[in-house]
Amino acid sequence: MPNDDKHDHDHPHDHDHDHAHEDEAPDPELQAGWEALEAGNVEAARTAARAAIADKDRLLDGLLLDAACAREEGDVKGALASLTRAAAEDDEWCTPELWMGELLSEDPERGDEALRHARRALDLAEEEDEYLGALSLKAAIELDLGRPTEARKTLEGLPPADVPLEDPVATLDVVELLMDAGDVEQARVRLTTLTTAEPELAEAWYLLGACAELLDDEAGKRAAWVKTRELDLRDAPAAEDESEQGEGEGKDGPSLTEDELVAVAEATLASFPENLRSLLSNVPIVVAEVPAAADVATGLDPRLLGLFSGTPHAEAGGVMGHAQLTEILLFRRNLERAAPDEETLREEVRVTLLHEAGHFFGLDEAALTRLGLD
Repeated sequence: MPNDDKHDHDHPHDHDHDHAHEDEAPDPELQAGWEALEAGNVEAARTAARAAIADKDRLLDGLLLDAACAREEGDVKGALASLTRAAAEDDEWCTPELWMGELLSEDPERGDEALRHARRALDLAEEEDEYLGALSLKAAIELDLGRPTEARKTLEGLPPADVPLEDPVATLDVVELLMDAGDVEQARVRLTTLTTAEPELAEAWYLLGACAELLDDEAGKRAAWVKTRELDLRDAPAAEDESEQGEGEGKDGPSLTEDELVAVAEATLASFPENLRSLLSNVPIVVAEVPAAADVATGLDPRLLGLFSGTPHAEAGGVMGHAQLTEILLFRRNLERAAPDEETLREEVRVTLLHEAGHFFGLDEAALTRLGLD
């Protein structure tokens, strides 16, 4: 059985930032402020926030935008001050409590404080998206605090599993929380509902395969991961288009051409001591888009970042019969998916190559984790 590796990535939560009633038109100045913040212009966004704060009719939305500006700048204290004021101005508004819970949950020392705000947000939630956001936050904080039983109890408050939630991304967040809390069967039921409603959602199929793996359902895992691979390839940019694109262009995330990826791999190998470089000199490094269909059909994870295939160096001298093909594969599409920016992508390539080289030298997953190469 070949050794392999993948990295997990969290899904961000999105929340409404408008305190206006549904029948009111959006405030153009505030809307421009939010757009400026999204574009990275914090100064313009803060100017809009301060103008709104000075107007009692727009005070609450202005405070929320001001908090978002502070958070963008890493000013947690300032963000909490604006949110605390917003919550005091309207003690029935869920959003400030939810945002305070999220901010505080990022500090391991303030978990219990974050949990209090999450509970308050859950009590105040009126819309489905608010409710799911608050419930998910509360369960996530409980898991971070090492309280899986409490998290499972919190997640019992979810709507029925056989009814699709309005937001597929929120469903994926909930599923991952259920898996982390140990309720894999419930997660699988929700994913089955989601893939029925959204059959083209690759992430749902991938998690469905992961649930099947945890439940020792080999056939279910293979079927879900074959579907994942099919959707991942379908959603990827056409190879012929990429030849005309520069580095990082033409797709939502960062990208490297095959030559650029190989250059990162070669630079990584050049950092090895001479004796290790010599041992690896006859091990080809192969760049593929994703794992082969035949391998995924036998149960291989379709979103592996890399794969060592063959005989570890320590065993090579004692292998009887035909020698196995020994190679290290790097899966370009999966590496690109795992990275939010080019710098991280290059680091993912480096770490993945080190991980797979470690397998060649006979290290197991536990040893690689201890070395920080998990």
